[in-house]
Amino acid sequence: MWRKLQLENVGSIDKVVAEFIIWMIPLLPYAKMKIKVYESQSGLYTGRTDLQIKRKFDGCPEGAIGNGETVEEALENTINYFNKMLKDDGFDELTEDDIEYSEYSDF
Repeated sequence: MWRKLQLENVGSIDKVVAEFIIWMIPLLPYAKMKIKVYESQSGLYTGRTDLQIKRKFDGCPEGAIGNGETVEEALENTINYFNKMLKDDGFDELTEDDIEYSEYSDF
């Protein structure tokens, strides 16, 4: 099983177990974002958005991340964190200037 692999020069392995397209019309300038969920070798799940919000307090882009014991819990926690960032920064909708997308090859 992949979780038990221990290979030279490899610190850890994560497996992409799900990818979701999240539609948030009219909040997002292109209507959607993607969330990938990864499974760690320890069996925990982490979701990550392909869209980063340029935060109001420092202007740096930050993507939402959520953890969970299931794919669904990681997905839900990722979306909840994304919505918390929107609320914390006072966004009702995002413009192209408010966001950055991950490199296509990264996602």
